[in-house]
Amino acid sequence: MSLASKPADLMDLDKEDDEVFLPKESTSGEIDQYAIHFLLNVAGNLRMISYACSPNENTDRKKLVSKKGKDQIIHKNPLVLARRGLIRYFISELKKLESGNSDVFEKNREGEIQMKMTCQLYMYSTYSYICENVYWGMEEAKGHDNNHCIMNKIRRWVALGVQGALLSNIINPIYITKIVLGSTPNIPILDLRALLFGTMNFQDRECPRMEAIPSKKHFQRDSPNLVLTRTYVWYLGLSNLDIIGADGRLEPEGKGSTICKQEIFKAYLKLGAANKSALKYSRAKKKAGHYQYMKKLLYKKWETENNGKWLRKKSNKADKFWVELKRL
Repeated sequence: MSLASKPADLMDLDKEDDEVFLPKESTSGEIDQYAIHFLLNVAGNLRMISYACSPNENTDRKKLVSKKGKDQIIHKNPLVLARRGLIRYFISELKKLESGNSDVFEKNREGEIQMKMTCQLYMYSTYSYICENVYWGMEEAKGHDNNHCIMNKIRRWVALGVQGALLSNIINPIYITKIVLGSTPNIPILDLRALLFGTMNFQDRECPRMEAIPSKKHFQRDSPNLVLTRTYVWYLGLSNLDIIGADGRLEPEGKGSTICKQEIFKAYLKLGAANKSALKYSRAKKKAGHYQYMKKLLYKKWETENNGKWLRKKSNKADKFWVELKRL
């Protein structure tokens, strides 16, 4: 798989006594040239960071809380998997920062690790149905258990950052700048954004803009193929695609994918900044006290808006596993 970067003009901004160069935001047309789900604009160069393709959107909640989740991919929605690939990429960049050569992360004046101001994160979906076919809390969806609804996940990433609980132990929140859909949705894009973020006003966070690539008369994207049985995942730094079979493991090896929870936790523990006293995955996530506190506030707000309750972690068996340092 080849990577491409496109230059973007830079504009400067004075901040205190430092001269900071911010990249000109990449256009939706530039982003649409990549059939992927997460991209990073680094000082004007658009990078492909994480990609996922999966036909499986229906996830059984009972499987989500099973013990098998530590080394199997159970939640196969492509946006969820692409975000896991994004986490693996962030971990690799944090490793580079420890060596002093990351162009994505830096330490601020308080010694906290943050994404550089010269970076912008974009979320992309080739098909608009990814955002259209989520559950909006409408009458016909009331019987659906929306604990793992994609709407709620996107809203959580927007409110708390895409880095999640585990990396919140090390870095400041990372927010999505823009969401781009590779095809025109069935409803106006502003209405779609209103459905997704219209009632959301959390900690005065500004929700990302949404843009759609206009459908051309001579070109119309075919509907996605939902009969495939395999899932494909890639992220920058991974030499080959992770091809995941119906059992949630790599084909043909039969071992855990590089984006399964167990492998992500192992990679995290190899970081010098990782807390080695918390070797249980669920406990390491709970160590991110501020993130967990803000998450509770966000969930409470969702409940008052009748958006449903999220799965309580005390029953999430997939997070309750240990990693031995000597086996890293």
